[in-house]
Parts: sequence; C-alpha cells; structure tokens
Amino acid sequence: MDFQLNRDQLDLQNRAEAVGASFRGEAREWDESDNAPYNDIFERIRAADLLGIAMPTEYGGQGGGAIEYLVVVEALFRNAQSWLPSEPGFCTSGPGPSMLLLGDAAVKEKYLHDIVAGRRACNIALTEPDAGSALTHLTTTAVRDGHYFVLNGTKSYVTGSNVNDLNATFVRFDDIPGAKGIGAVVVDTAMDGVTVQRGPTFIGDRGIAHGNLILEDVRVPAENLIVGPGQFARLMTAFNLERLHNCGFWLGFSQAAYDEASTYVQQREAFGRPVVEFQAVYHTLADMWVQIEALRLLAYRAAADATDGRFPRLAEVTQAKLFGATIGPQISLKALELHGGYGVTTDFPIQRIHRDCVTNVVAGGAPAVMRNGVAAGLFPHRKFPQT
Repeated sequence: MDFQLNRDQLDLQNRAEAVGASFRGEAREWDESDNAPYNDIFERIRAADLLGIAMPTEYGGQGGGAIEYLVVVEALFRNAQSWLPSEPGFCTSGPGPSMLLLGDAAVKEKYLHDIVAGRRACNIALTEPDAGSALTHLTTTAVRDGHYFVLNGTKSYVTGSNVNDLNATFVRFDDIPGAKGIGAVVVDTAMDGVTVQRGPTFIGDRGIAHGNLILEDVRVPAENLIVGPGQFARLMTAFNLERLHNCGFWLGFSQAAYDEASTYVQQREAFGRPVVEFQAVYHTLADMWVQIEALRLLAYRAAADATDGRFPRLAEVTQAKLFGATIGPQISLKALELHGGYGVTTDFPIQRIHRDCVTNVVAGGAPAVMRNGVAAGLFPHRKFPQT
C-alpha cells in the first residue's frame, strides 16, 4: 500500500503546517484563560483555504476525502500544539457535515452550502447525562407532529456549543427501543425551546465550551431530518469520521510531545553533556517514535480504506483510534518526564499537551467501547455483553 502523499495532498499539508505554527504562541493564553478568539481562529483557517476539505464540490467543498482530512488535522494539531485550529475544519467537513450527506436533498440544500463555506458551523449532539458509551440507550425523543418533529431531552459535552449554531442531533423516534429507534436531525440553537449551557470546566481542550444542549418541546421542521429510525448503522458510518479526527489528534499531539521532548533534551545538559546522550533518554525517544509510526500506519490505512473515499470503515478506524488513545497519553507523559521538574510548570508547553491528551482519551468513544468493537469484529459469531 502506497502511503506517499500526492502533490495536492502535500500542498494541503504545507498550508496546514504553516497556519498551525502561526497559532502556537497563542495556545498558552487560550488554555490559561479558557477563552479563545474562535472567530479569529476560524477566519485564519479560512484564509489558508482549509475549510470543507472532505466535502463534495457541488456544495462548495474541496472534493477531498478521508486522507485529505487526516493530513490537514494532523498537521494542525502538531504544529499549533492546540486542539482549537482544527475545529473549523471539523465543523465544516467533519462528522456533522458528513452526516448531512446521508440525508435527503432538502436538508442538504438547506444547510450544506452555508456549512461548507463557513457561514454556519455544525456540532455533533450525541452524548447524554445518562447515555454516554451506552449510545443505544439515549432518551432524547423526537415525535412527529405534522410537518415538525417535537424534541425533548438533554445533550452533554457538545463541543463548540457556545460558538457554533447547528447541531447534528441523535434522537430516539417515537419511543422505538434500542438502536432501531435512533436517527438524527439538525437542531438550530436559535429554535424556540433550545437552551445552551456552557457545561463543566475541563482540565484540557480548553478555550471554547463543551456544553449542554437542553431541548424542551423544540419544533424541528421535517426537512431537517438527516436519518430516520432503522438506519442506525448507516448513521454511524458518518460518525466514523469523528474517530478518524481522533486519530489525527493522537498523531498530531504525540508528535508535538515528541518534538518538545526532543528539543529539550538536546538543549539541557547534565554531568557536562547534553541529556540526549544518555542511553535511557534516547531509548525513550526511539520507543516514542516507533509508536507514532505504528499509529500513522493504522490511521492512514483507515483513511485509505474509507468507503467512497470519505467514510472510514468501522474495523480499521476503531483499531486506529484505540491504539492512539492507548499510546498517546503514554507518549505525552514520557515527554513530560524527560523535562524533569520543568515539565510540570506552566513555563513549558508539555504539561498543556499532556492535559489535552488525558482529556481526549474518551473522545469519540471510550477505550473499552473501542475494544468491544474490535472484539466483535474478531468474533462475529459471538454476542458479547457490553458491560
């Protein structure tokens, strides 16, 4: 399998690296204040022509696919050393917009042109207070009433809830139990009955909210339907781009941690020589880089094998995401240790990188859920309990 990037992909990578690096000096302030100038970030990503990377040209997108998306987010994560510059791409080309591609012409025409152009941005409203990993147990309801669906429920951890206005929202239709009842609709935060709360304070991924979306008798037009009941598996094919985004995070942040550690140990001296010359140190760096390269192969395989070039397949992306969430925090912790006492001071970015890594372990699905998925693929003739 050829993993060499073509000329257009290299151009995307170069642009993402350049604009990503331009944010690096600001990442500390965004983290410490837990407040980022999101509109400014969005406009700088737009100026680099990195919106709508994996969306069809008929909606104003760049016509790329999963590989192009991964190339861009990996480069942004690594060079910005912040999770925020990838968010405009996520909200104009990631799993939310990709879910809309599964919908009828009405919902696509209504929203996709504005989303891809960056005039509007689309979150995913998935998790609930009592249904996180237990996705098929979600309780947010959608009941048909003429030309509307009436929604009631609460969504949690909606990243960008305070800055983005559209939400690809997972709901249960007509109280149909289990996965068969789950579908998705577009909820506009301006609709009557929608309340947005900022949500909890996180130790990492700081700068914009991961808030709550409270829905009380919200009347959503029928043309906002993305996928109705009985199509849960189809809906989750688009959600797989979320997990590829997670892979991009782990690739980018693992390399950011490696970069910081490598730079520090080559500058720091002990016992009259650079710390990098001690075998324990350069062996640690070697192990870190081998793990990064193994993750790269898993992640790019998942992107290369994506259905229609756009929707990563469940088995490949689950394996890559699980591996990233396993080795990523280990790499960032080792990088922190190589800084000695300086690693846990705010003077060095490695502590922020490590906090972001810890925060992202469960994003896109907790490791135990990923292991369930991998095991189900290994033993398809068996039904494993999900507990």
